[in-house]
Amino acid sequence: MTEHHGAAPDDARARDFLDACMGVIGRDHVRSAAQSADWRRLTFPWPGRALAVLRPGSAEEALACLSLAGAFGCPLHPVSRGRAWGLGSRAPVSDAVMLDLSRLDRILDIDLLHGSVRVEPGVTFRQLHAALRAREAGWHVPAFGGPPDASVLANALDRGEGTGLFGDRFGQLWDLDVALTTGERLRTGFGRFEADRVAAIHGRPAGPLIEGLFSQSSFGCVLSGRLGLAPNTPHAGYITCEIGPPERLPAFVEVLRGLVRDQVIDSHDAFLWDGAKQVASVTIAREAPPEATSPQALGAWAATLTVRAAHEMLSDAKRAIAIQALLPVSDSVGLDDPDAATPRHHSGLYGHSDGANLTSCYWAKPSLPAGALDPDRDRCGFVWLCPVLPFEGGALQRLAAITGEVADRFGTFVMSGAEAVSVRALFGYVSLAWDRDEPGADERAMRGRDALAAAFAAEGFHGYRLAHPGIAAHGHTRGDWGAVVERLRRALDPGLVLGPGRVARPEGDADG
Repeated sequence: MTEHHGAAPDDARARDFLDACMGVIGRDHVRSAAQSADWRRLTFPWPGRALAVLRPGSAEEALACLSLAGAFGCPLHPVSRGRAWGLGSRAPVSDAVMLDLSRLDRILDIDLLHGSVRVEPGVTFRQLHAALRAREAGWHVPAFGGPPDASVLANALDRGEGTGLFGDRFGQLWDLDVALTTGERLRTGFGRFEADRVAAIHGRPAGPLIEGLFSQSSFGCVLSGRLGLAPNTPHAGYITCEIGPPERLPAFVEVLRGLVRDQVIDSHDAFLWDGAKQVASVTIAREAPPEATSPQALGAWAATLTVRAAHEMLSDAKRAIAIQALLPVSDSVGLDDPDAATPRHHSGLYGHSDGANLTSCYWAKPSLPAGALDPDRDRCGFVWLCPVLPFEGGALQRLAAITGEVADRFGTFVMSGAEAVSVRALFGYVSLAWDRDEPGADERAMRGRDALAAAFAAEGFHGYRLAHPGIAAHGHTRGDWGAVVERLRRALDPGLVLGPGRVARPEGDADG
C-alpha cells in the first residue's frame, strides 16, 4: 500500500471526501483551499499545504471525519490550536486536509479532591487557568513559555514542558480517548471499564500501556485526556544567578545537579539561558541597548531557579542551602519573591502563562506590533531545536560553543537555554530568529538550522521534540525500529492517511 502525500485541491477523492464531511459537520464548517490560505503561514519556509479545513463541533463529528478520511483515502492532519510556533504552527508536514479541533473546547471534568482534569483538544491554558481560579482550586496546570491560547492537551501530547515537579506534562497525562481512521474509538486507561472509579486518580491499568503510541505520532487522534495538576505550594520564590561566560558553566552545573539530586530544587524548576535569549525575551534588536548586544553580553549565561515548600521554615532552609552552594560559582545571586507584589493568579508559580516569551520571535523584525502577537501573521522567522543533553556542565558548554559558531558562520541570531528535567538530563532549547521579509534570510537561517542539527546529532544530543525540518531529515536508527513503527502505524491507520509525514520514515535502519 502506498502512502498518500496529499491530494490536489481539485482531486475527485478530496472533493468526495469534503462533500461527505459536509453532511456530518455542516457546510459552514468546511473551508476550501482558497479559504485556508492563512493555514499555510508559518515561521520558516515549508512546502506542506492545507488543502481544506474541517471544523467538527464534537468528538463524535471528529470521529466521523477520521473514518471518512480512511474510507476515501484522503490525507488528514489534526490540529488543536495551532500555536506550535517554531515547530510547525498549523501547517501540515505534507499536503493534507486539516482537522481543526479548536471547537472541541470543553473541560469535561475537574477533580478538585485529587487534582486532575479531563480536557478536550481545544481547551487553552488561559481557559483552564481561569476555570481553576474560579473554583478556588488548590491545584494549577504548570505554566509554560508559550502563548496562553495554546492547547493544553496538544502541548502534553507533543511532550511540551511546564514548570515544577509536575512539569513533565506527558508524564501527567493518562486515560486518552482516541479515534482511529478505521472508525474505532478506544480509551487507554481505567476509563474503558464500566466501573471507572479510579480512572481520575491513576492511569496505569494492568496490561499493555499504549499512550505513548499517540504522542508525536499520526497513529490516532486524541479527543480528550486526563491531566494531573500540580498542587499549589504556599511558599515559592525565585533565585536568580548571573553565571558569566560559557567556561563557567561546568562548575555551576555541577553544583546545580547536586541541588536537584538532593531535592533542594525540583526538576523542571531550574532554567539556564544565554544572554541572547535573555535580551530577546524582553525586547527586539532595534530597541535593545548596545551593552546588551555586545558579544560578551550575548554569550553570558544566567539561571533562574524556583524554591517551593509547603512550610515557611522549609522554604527558608532550602533557600539558604541553595544560596550557600551557588555563591561560589556565580557572579551574583539574588532573590525574587513575587508573592509580595503579584496576585497569586498572575504568577507563573501558580500556573499563569503570560506568553511574554513570544517577544523573542520578533527579535529581527523592525518593530513589535500593537495588540496580540502572531508570529505567523507577522512573518517572523523562528525555528526550534530541542536536543537532550547529559546533566553535565561540559555538555552545556559544548552546546554553547556549537550555537556560537553557527551564529557567526551563517549570520543568524541564535538563542540557547536548558532546563533540568531530572537529575540526569537537561532539555536544551535552541532557537533561531530572523526576518522573513529580508531577502536571503530564510535560506541562511535554515542552513544554520541544518548545521546545528547535524552538530547536535554528531555529539549524541538527539531531539525530544522535532520541528517539521527535523522530522523530514530523520536519519538512520539501529535495529528494526523503523520497520516495527511502520507496522504499528499500518495496524492503526491502514490507509496511511492520518498526519502524513508526522512520523519519520528512516532512510534505512543501520545494523545494530
